[in-house]
Amino acid sequence: MKDEQFMRVWNDGHDHFSADIARGLHWLATPFRRLGEWIALPSAPGEDSAFTRVAARCGVRPRRAR
Repeated sequence: MKDEQFMRVWNDGHDHFSADIARGLHWLATPFRRLGEWIALPSAPGEDSAFTRVAARCGVRPRRAR
């Protein structure tokens, strides 16, 4: 009988429980996503990036395309 009551309570609250889990995971992931956006240097494809400019100043030549 207790198993049946447990299953009924579980089924009644499962949607709320799942929503809480999803909201919690989203809350945990948001700072990491923002950190990744902050760390990533914006550069358009084919344009110079900050790393290639620094390497050029240091005398490092770019690799040739094969």
